[in-house]
Amino acid sequence: MKKFKYKKLNRKQKNLFGLGIIVFVVLVSVVLWLVFDKSATIKQDFHIENADKITKFVIKDRDNNAVILEKKSDSLWTVNKKYEASLGFVNTMIETLREMRIRELIPKAARNRIIKSLASEGKIAEIYVEDYRIKFWFVKLFKHQYLKETYYVGHETSDGMGTYMLKKGEKNPYIIYIPRFKGYLATRFTAIEDSWRSHAIFKYKQSEIESLKIELPNDSNENFTLVNNGKGFSFFNAQGTQINEFDTGKVVALLSSFVDMNYERIMHNIPKIEQDTIFTKAPAFIITIKDKKGTEQTLSTFVKLQDTTSIAKDENDFYNVFDVNRCYALTSKYPDTLLMQFYTLDNVLKPASYFMPNAPGIPLMR
Repeated sequence: MKKFKYKKLNRKQKNLFGLGIIVFVVLVSVVLWLVFDKSATIKQDFHIENADKITKFVIKDRDNNAVILEKKSDSLWTVNKKYEASLGFVNTMIETLREMRIRELIPKAARNRIIKSLASEGKIAEIYVEDYRIKFWFVKLFKHQYLKETYYVGHETSDGMGTYMLKKGEKNPYIIYIPRFKGYLATRFTAIEDSWRSHAIFKYKQSEIESLKIELPNDSNENFTLVNNGKGFSFFNAQGTQINEFDTGKVVALLSSFVDMNYERIMHNIPKIEQDTIFTKAPAFIITIKDKKGTEQTLSTFVKLQDTTSIAKDENDFYNVFDVNRCYALTSKYPDTLLMQFYTLDNVLKPASYFMPNAPGIPLMR
């Protein structure tokens, strides 16, 4: 057998030889990809292609929790027909349903165990979309909403990178993931109502505010009111007297706080000692906003104990007893007791004297 010598090949033979090498490498790569990529041979039809048409989803868990999220407009979804939903959470859910893919099949030996786990511990997610019964060219008739898919959502995989899921109507469950996303999807399918609610308390542009009143029940001389005069805001003191000279920069900072004011979380099971000693007293601040439409909304703040077992040693022991980072709040918008960060309220919880020209360094009044 003659020894192969590449140098003795003519140009045409060298080109054919190079092409053969390229074809060989491509074929080997394809074979390796098919062998080692388990998802390559799986039909990717688990996700919802037209996720932008989703108008409703219902999620239930085995603890009798349930949420119904419904689209009212592009900028408004509701939770259980009672509360405004968090658009961020809703959009994340829609993105999840659009982007989730099958990572791999469940091994046959573990299939029955996973199915039993989904039946006993899994959550049920029903996804509804809106479409037209008749679509022909530009003609669209008879819009309707219908159940697109029902998913059974289980727990995460041992590596924390996938979620066990089963689609109604199919026999086999899968491990579901989102390509290039590190984590699992189970927590996104929560049936806890609080998790879906919008945290917004106030969302007002300055031009939308008719008046703003700040009251300090324990020091009523520091009450004040801002009234929109069409060109800006007029400042009135506790006696109703208009003050012509005030720090406009501080007033602008105050008003800008209401553009997007949110609570941290809803409080449940508040210790009895706080219920008896805090909520039986007057609030620290009462904030009342009236908008251009005549709608009035209030927010009342209350101090929060740092530790319900703490006892003040003397009148200067404030920081050991009261939480200096958070407070409780009640609002006319929600029936719940809310937890708020003082960081959110820093420009708001101020007395009237704080806004006067050359005011001394008045501490934050909480």
